[in-house]
Amino acid sequence: MKKIMVILMHWLMSLIGIVFASITLAMAQSVPDVKVGVYAQHVGGKLVYHYRTINNSSDSIASMRIGYDPKNDVWELFELPAEWDSILGIPPANATSPLGWRVYVITPEETETHAITWRVIDNNSPRILPGQTLNGMSVTLDKADINYLTAHAVINTTLTVPLERLDTTPPTLTITPTPATLWPPNNKLVPITTAITVKDDYDPQPEIKLESITSSEMLGAGEIQDAQLGTDDRSFYLAATREGNNMAGRIYTLTYSATDGSGNKATASTTVTVPHDQR
Repeated sequence: MKKIMVILMHWLMSLIGIVFASITLAMAQSVPDVKVGVYAQHVGGKLVYHYRTINNSSDSIASMRIGYDPKNDVWELFELPAEWDSILGIPPANATSPLGWRVYVITPEETETHAITWRVIDNNSPRILPGQTLNGMSVTLDKADINYLTAHAVINTTLTVPLERLDTTPPTLTITPTPATLWPPNNKLVPITTAITVKDDYDPQPEIKLESITSSEMLGAGEIQDAQLGTDDRSFYLAATREGNNMAGRIYTLTYSATDGSGNKATASTTVTVPHDQR
């Protein structure tokens, strides 16, 4: 009986060892040796996507392709770089590469989607060595394409990793209307302007939109004029009017949003008041 117990203990310990090794291997496999981070910025009315490659593998990196999933044979990018030409390629102003690298577009004939590839120019070009981090890869688009943030990166044609968003924090947004109080309540339209302060960790020019203008009272025809919702509209007209029996007066609520290039969105509101009286 004692011998059987010893055998069972050895078997159990071996089983635990196998399970532990499997868990350790799975955890190691879940953390890729190469990571490719991405964030986007609004610059001059365009979107610029920036890529950062961290090489923790034992191999040097000589190429990186953004926008291809070899497992499913899917080309993932829809928007082509700004001013791209099938013969001339990407204009230098609309893409950047590290020293000794070049960038170009791969456009398969059978699909409308494509990929962007960075590759060393020749055997003398600097690779991304083990332990190194490389910035300096960017591409500019005329309009946003979320796939540039969510696609796959193929490293040296052998390793495929998902892109990792570096920017996950929404902008901060404050709004100051002028004037903030409309007086007297003479039913006339008053020009309103809004000063907006917006800050973001990565994007110096988040996209601003006027989301809505609402009133605490039922609005009459023409009491809000020249407000272009869904645009960066910072001047419009509000009527200096309120109901006579409403002691709180009328409160207009102006709501704006700020969206950075990586798609993080913040909203903020401010008010313009037509008081019941001047007490």
